[in-house]
Amino acid sequence: MNSKLKLRQAIDTLYTNGPASHECYTRLALECFRASDVDQAKRLKSHMDLHLFKPKDTFIHNRLLNLYAKSGEISHARKLFDEMTQRDNFSWNAMLSLYAKSGLVEDLRVIFDNIPSRDSVSYNTVISGFAGNGRAGQALGVFLRMQKEGLKPTEYTHVSVLNACTQLLDLRRGKQIHGRIIICNLGGNVFVCNALTDLYARCGEIDQARKLFDRMVIRNVVTWNLMISGYLKNRQPEKCIDLFHEMQVSNLKPDQVTVSSVLGAYIQGGYIDEARKVFGEAVHGKAFLMGVNDDLLVSSALVDIWIEIDNEVHKFVADDRTHPDAKIIHVQLNRLIRKLKEAGFSPNTNLVLHDFGEDEKLESINYHSEKLALAYGLIKKPYGVTPIRIIKNIRTCADCHMFMKFVSNIARRPVILRDSNRFHHFVEGKCSCKDYWDNAFTQGYSKKADGTRLNVLIDGKECEELKVGFYSSNFYVRS
Repeated sequence: MNSKLKLRQAIDTLYTNGPASHECYTRLALECFRASDVDQAKRLKSHMDLHLFKPKDTFIHNRLLNLYAKSGEISHARKLFDEMTQRDNFSWNAMLSLYAKSGLVEDLRVIFDNIPSRDSVSYNTVISGFAGNGRAGQALGVFLRMQKEGLKPTEYTHVSVLNACTQLLDLRRGKQIHGRIIICNLGGNVFVCNALTDLYARCGEIDQARKLFDRMVIRNVVTWNLMISGYLKNRQPEKCIDLFHEMQVSNLKPDQVTVSSVLGAYIQGGYIDEARKVFGEAVHGKAFLMGVNDDLLVSSALVDIWIEIDNEVHKFVADDRTHPDAKIIHVQLNRLIRKLKEAGFSPNTNLVLHDFGEDEKLESINYHSEKLALAYGLIKKPYGVTPIRIIKNIRTCADCHMFMKFVSNIARRPVILRDSNRFHHFVEGKCSCKDYWDNAFTQGYSKKADGTRLNVLIDGKECEELKVGFYSSNFYVRS
């Protein structure tokens, strides 16, 4: 007879015999908890209510509450919690766990704020809950609160906090936490190392991610996947494929995530024939999902943007005139554009959708918000050597891509741009994408015989103008 059947029969007997002792209820509550049998737990609770039984301590209710929380029984957990005349940290933490897993972040915050005495479990649960439910900023706030209260972060804490930094692409704070991890000698934990590798890879520090990867004594499939996908995101398909071969030699079996990233690398690098040999017909579907046949659909830069300078956040939109330093920013940008033109840069007004005159087109394309933000970053940090980081949730337009290349060369300042498809590392006039973006967009252009304008060749036919769509987006800049 299995344990659940025996448990059900024991509860049946309970209802037959009437009131039970504290010891009997304790034993049955523990059996329900160990068997993860929430249905019998509800029956047990109903029997206690029926006979007006009040436990002498928190043990029975805590076991039932924890089982409700693990099973996602929100209403039953809330009712029991509200009825409890005695609560301890186990009770409060069970509710925190329930709300964190259920994505009820507001309830999570309320419960956390009302706990009489918080412990490490309380903090870890809330930090993980916020980070796992898109509240990365709040997760970091709770982490700071944890430190102020003198509680020591664990490996679990650091993993959750690093995940929050990764969501925010907050490399500066991530590096600070990395320093704490080294001081606390937690660098040997595979989950911590995985979180660090992911942070650096997603923030464009792919070489630092690889250093961490190479130092790891223990690697699991997640470790390899993070590094392999990191190379893909940072537009280094050859290294992605090479690392995949290393993974195969290590006798670690790739999973679907590995295959998806490596297949993407073959396509990204243009190795379609090799990809077919390795993956067969899966290539076509992956190419479709990656939008390989959609490279000429370009978005403009009518966007919102935030730039962080010395821990202060500034917001811009396209052709922004509302910033307190707008006048200085536009002067700097105009000066920068003049310098770039002297070096051979020419704004691509063919990308402007609207039927404007040439002057209006120049005005529109010259003041895309990433250009304004980049100009502001150069004003505030004119002699910096660290890269200016731009994070954008749609593809960057071809003109801004070319602009960034010129700036990285003329201003001798690296720029790291992350758009929806990949990272672009601009250094001394070159981009890590090897001009894949510019080539993909402009490969159909040809000059007329008189050299006065650029036309587009689509399917061998000459077109007067290429129309492109406008999309809204958000992106961030850090310098």
